[in-house]
Parts: sequence; structure tokens; C-alpha cells
Amino acid sequence: MNNQTITGFVVGLVSPFVAFSVYVLFFLDLDLFETLYKIVEANKLPHIISLSLLINLLIFFMKIKTNRDHAARGVLGSTILYGFLIVVLKFI
Repeated sequence: MNNQTITGFVVGLVSPFVAFSVYVLFFLDLDLFETLYKIVEANKLPHIISLSLLINLLIFFMKIKTNRDHAARGVLGSTILYGFLIVVLKFI
């Protein structure tokens, strides 16, 4: 496994949470942990995760455009892992 693939995988895992945090803290001006608690309580976590994964789409295409195919492979792998998580959360 290439070092760039691992870096892309980590970036793909972290970026949806960072994007969601930036949206909640700066645009909605709410408390992050209180908002997460309300989302989990309302059983909307899979919806929020899938919307947060849109940032991975942007990162994936940026990596492809700049010929960083191994890093794009890592981002794609983390997105697939999030997909499995969403399926599991939907059926629990």
C-alpha cells in the first residue's frame, strides 16, 4: 500500500467531520456536541453522514485532476467505508 493511499484514506475519513463541524459552528452558530446529540436522538445520523460525504467527492475529483491517483484511491476507500457505516446505521 502506497503512502499516498494511506494519506488519502485519512483525509477522506477526517474531512466529512471537519466539513460538518465548520457548517454547524460557523454557519448555523450552534453548539457542535448539542447538535450531534439532537441528530442522534432524531435518528438522522445516516442522513447527515451521507450529506457530509459530499466534501469527499470534491476532494476525490481534485486528486484525480492533479494526477494523484493513489491519494484519490484512498479517498474513495474511505468513502466506501462510510457507505458501509451508513448501511449499518440504517438497519439498526
